[in-house]
Order: sequence, then structure tokens, then C-alpha cells
Amino acid sequence: MRRAILAVFLTLTVIASPIAGTATAAPGLNFNSDKAPNPTAVEDELVIDEWDNSEMSSATQYYNDSGELTSLPATVNQSQDTPVGVRFDQIDADAYHLFPRIDGESSNSANWTVASDWTTSSGASSSMSVSDADADGVDKLEFAATIASGETATATYADNVSIDSDPNKRVLTTVLNVDTLSGTAEIRAVDSDGDYRYAEINGSADASAEDIAANSTGNGIVFAEKLANLPLAGSGDGSFDGIQKVEIVGVDNDVTVTMAGLDLDKKSEADLAEIERDTDGDGELETTTVTNYYEGGVANITDLDTLGGIYDDAVINDLHVYDVQYQLSDITDSDEYSTNVSSADDYNYPQKLELYADMEVPSAIDLSHGTITLEFEQGLVESRYAIAEVATGTDTDEEFGNLTDQDGAYASVTDTLGSQGSTATFVADASADTNYRVHMVILYQDEEIDTILQSLAGGPTGTSGGGFFSSIWAQVTGVVGVILGAVGLKRKLGGS
Repeated sequence: MRRAILAVFLTLTVIASPIAGTATAAPGLNFNSDKAPNPTAVEDELVIDEWDNSEMSSATQYYNDSGELTSLPATVNQSQDTPVGVRFDQIDADAYHLFPRIDGESSNSANWTVASDWTTSSGASSSMSVSDADADGVDKLEFAATIASGETATATYADNVSIDSDPNKRVLTTVLNVDTLSGTAEIRAVDSDGDYRYAEINGSADASAEDIAANSTGNGIVFAEKLANLPLAGSGDGSFDGIQKVEIVGVDNDVTVTMAGLDLDKKSEADLAEIERDTDGDGELETTTVTNYYEGGVANITDLDTLGGIYDDAVINDLHVYDVQYQLSDITDSDEYSTNVSSADDYNYPQKLELYADMEVPSAIDLSHGTITLEFEQGLVESRYAIAEVATGTDTDEEFGNLTDQDGAYASVTDTLGSQGSTATFVADASADTNYRVHMVILYQDEEIDTILQSLAGGPTGTSGGGFFSSIWAQVTGVVGVILGAVGLKRKLGGS
């Protein structure tokens, strides 16, 4: 309390005397004003190795090298239609491995991902192999078929498969990678007397056709279709009256498929996520929630919140996050910035803001960084930026102001500035885990300073007047800010 009283006394003394400069804090700047400086490291694509939907809620969260849940000091550009991307075969989801569902089983002990539970058969000159192909944190099986002319090769899964009720209403769902495709393969649901419904993997077919699981090599393909809509074939009585086994059949030439998900039990298609797709053939992309993904590859989605219920507790391996912005306004550590407002008589201007900011993109084992550029959105004409310079690789423990352009620490970037409203590139090829210390001196009119400082605790309420401490209201609110800082609330309100 004594310190608080002392702070009040000192502040009143400052108000009663000429003011040489007013220290503020970067988060205290009004970043809604385009005249407030907000240097930003922009990353085109960040890949997060493991993103856990049961623990994380933001695309900027990750596990640090100690395994702790951490958030990047960054913002994802929300003006994008599809700011994040996933590959469906890289999602570790329980729903991928529940088939076949057995009453009373323990820990999903019976499921299709056990390679030894599959049997194989083929013509004399053909072959089929089934092998573990776990990758990306997901249980997977590889089916590799080599087919001689006039022969087939089959992998069969029959253990615990017995669906007698409404077989035609069941949905064949598979998540797969097509690794090689020089022939044709079929995924079959087979009844007790040899009749079956099937989806094709066929390089000459239309990928969007309801009976085509895939038509080219690719990863992360999702096929889902009600069995009633698939062709009926086989050697039985001509009716499909149950599901007693699943077959992967190589029909001709060579086909290799890696399967990450398989289900024949559900009666409805599961939502995957909201993507952009031309749904009406007009050449324009529409936003739609999909239950299949025949395009393959990374699926760019509109938001992580649009992921379907089957992914509620899933782990997404290699989450792609686009246009990640590490802004000055995202910095919360007061040791990483310094701002000071003072008279700009030496520049024949009413006020100047001197800014120091340590801009560093974090690195971690779970983060794979793309191209990073240190940029600056220019809110004023070029002549207002008296100083704009960057020091690369600066020790963050070095006090602001200790380094100067005269000792070679800083490189001027004023030549990158252009017209008001343009974007300057301060560092074209920045690196993660490297500190870039930005130093700027910016000239302002009195009313502009009032505007960019409006978000300070109890700051000015209008944009008119002569400088931050030129009105009685500003003086009083300045006192409030110092008192709050003295009692421990300074950082909360952006004090330096």
C-alpha cells in the first residue's frame, strides 16, 4: 500500500510538471486503428504433428517439447475460406476400427486391423498379401495384389462378421490410400451363399460415381455409400440377404491399397467436415458438409469445429494451418516489447512513438514450419516512419536501446516502405527460433496519438485535443493506470 501511495504522489508530480515522455505497452495500443504499428511474422503453412481434439480447441495449440499443452502467440487469418487442412487417413479415430462390433468384447479386441485375421487366395500365377502398414499414428493394413491375365486374388475377413438384419441398409465406409493402380480392385460385402455388393477401385471411372471408391492413386480418400446403391453380383441365389465376410479382390493387373478405416455396420453416413466443393457443376465452389472425400489428399476445411462427431476424441496427425500470423498484438510478455510516446520537436512533429519488439516464431518438435515473412502493414505515409530497422538474431536478454544501427546490429528497412495501405516486407525469408528485434520511430499528430492509445486503462475517450496528457481527463486516467500498476494490475492492462 505504501508503494501505491508513493505511485500516486509521483504521478501527480509528473502531471504538475512538463512531460518528457509517456511509457505505454504494446497490448495497450489500439490495434483496431490501422495507424497503430503491428509488425507481423506471416507463415504460409504450419503443420502440427499431433492435434488432439479431446484436449485442444484452437488451431494454434500444440504440445511443447515437454509434452505440455501450449498455445502459439499467433492468430490464424480468418478471412480464409478454408484455414485448416486434414488428411483423413492421418486421423486416429476410434470409429475407423470398431468393425466388426461384437457384444461384450473387451477393448475392441476383435477388429479388422489384425493382419493375421485375414486369409488370402489367388490364381496360380497371381498373389495377394495383407500386412501391417501402421503410419501417422493410425492402424492400417496394406493389401497388395498382383494379377495374371484371367485370374483374381482375394483377401477375406470373416472373423466375427455376421450381419443378418437390414444388410442393404448398411453403409460401406472405407478410408484408404491407393498406392499403385494399374488395374482394378473391388471392395465386397459378401452374404452366406456368395452374392455380394461391391465398390470399385478403377482408374478409368468417375471418382464421384456412387459405386467408385477411388479412380486414381492418392491418400486420404474416403468412400461411403449405402449397400443398396451398389451393384449386386455373385454366385448365390441373386439376393443379398446378409453380410458374412468382407473381401478385397484384385480383378486385373496390379493394385496396392492401404486401408485406414473400414465399416459395414452403420446405417447412416458419418459427417466428415465442411469443405468447399463444386456441388452443382457451375464451376464455382460451394461450402458443403461431406460424408465422402473422393478428391483425396489434404482436405481443406472451413473450421475445426465442423469436424464430424466421429472425430470428437480423435487425434489429427499433421494438422495443416494456413496463413498463421504472429503479430505484435499477440505478444503478452511485457519483456518482449517497449513503447514510448514523447514530443517529436526534433522531427518538427507534435508526437512520436518509439517501438521495440522482439518478434520470434517458436519452434518445437511437434511443429513443422513453412515460409515465414516478417511484414508490416503501413498505416501512414512513408515519411512518418522516421526510423524502421530490424536486428536479426538479437539476444532477448539484451536491453532495448542497447543496440544501435551504428554498431551494425540493425539493418534499415525504410526502403521497403511504400504508399499508405501497402504491405512492407521487413524480412523476406525469416526463420523460426530466430529473434527479430524491430525498432521503429513513428511520427503522429496529437489526435492520432489519442486514437492509438485509446485501449489503455481509462484512456482518452475521444480523438480530439492536444496530445495524450493535454486534457484533464487524460491526466486523471493516466493516474488510474499508474495506481493499478502499483497494486499489481499493470501487466493485465498492458503496462511496460
